[in-house]
Amino acid sequence: MAKLRLLKTGHGDLTLAEWDKQRPETVESAAALFAEHVTPGRMAFRLDGPGRTRLIREFDAAAPEILIVPAIQGG
Repeated sequence: MAKLRLLKTGHGDLTLAEWDKQRPETVESAAALFAEHVTPGRMAFRLDGPGRTRLIREFDAAAPEILIVPAIQGG
């Protein structure tokens, strides 16, 4: 099963959803949680393995794993 995870600053990560492309209800639930948690100040990345990560702006049901992270802030 694919996973949608949220990186929590200072607290590790939280699995928000798992989905199986063969089960549409799980995809719909994961897509809704993606939309809820990718807010201004956060970015989402599709993780395809070591060295194979890319920024995404929409839920991708074909991704093996999606990680939502807080945007990096500098100063």
